[in-house]
Order: sequence, then C-alpha cells, then structure tokens
Amino acid sequence: MRRPSRLFTRKVARIDPSRCRRCNLCVKSCPVGALKPPAVATSLCVGCGICTYSCPLGAISIHTVASRGALAAVLLILLIAGGSLYLAVSTPSYYANEATTINFTTTLVTPTFTPINATMPTGEGAAGAGSGFG
Repeated sequence: MRRPSRLFTRKVARIDPSRCRRCNLCVKSCPVGALKPPAVATSLCVGCGICTYSCPLGAISIHTVASRGALAAVLLILLIAGGSLYLAVSTPSYYANEATTINFTTTLVTPTFTPINATMPTGEGAAGAGSGFG
C-alpha cells in the first residue's frame, strides 16, 4: 500500500472511547494540552505520540488525517486555475462577437490640446539656445 504524502496529511491522536477509563494520565503527559478523554482537539494535537505511551490501557493511537490548511490551499489554487481557464476559453469568443474592426489603412487623427492664448515659440526659443537650429 502506498503511503500518503506528508504535504497534505498530518498525524493526530485518536482515543478509543470503549477502552478509555478516563484516568487522565494522557492529559498530564500531553505537551500541548490537546486531550480531554475521550476527545482529542485535533487542531491542537501535534501527533507526537507521547500520550500513546502514557495510556496504560492502550486506548490511544496515532492516525494520519488530511491537513485542512493544505487542502484548502489546493482547493483555492484549483478554483483560481479553473476561473483562469474559463476566462481564457470564453474571452476570445465574447470579444469576437462584440468588438468593432479598425481599418488601419485610413489615416488616424489624434486630437491635440492647445490652451487658449498659447504662443508657439519660434527661432532660437523653439530649438533651444545654442542647438544650431533657428
């Protein structure tokens, strides 16, 4: 059997409620305070396994579970990729129907703005002093 990737999984403790007698030895040994028999706070559990050695009845075991943070990141990446793919596929057909063609063979005139009472410099003032023009 193939081992799951550690990138998307993590280890957490699991308590078998039928075997647990609530002696709280595991609670005292847990370095992060993730145990309240027979429940385990999976968000706090680091999967160190210390609690498995402290349980005299063997009610605690370590299991591999999916990491919610990594799976959420993968889901976000897939949503972004799907949205980008949708835009890439749908955009050309949309613009092909909506765009107007431009005839580049005609002369394009770009409007210019000239302020009122503006004078255009001539001679040396236009070319710049000492440039050799004017």
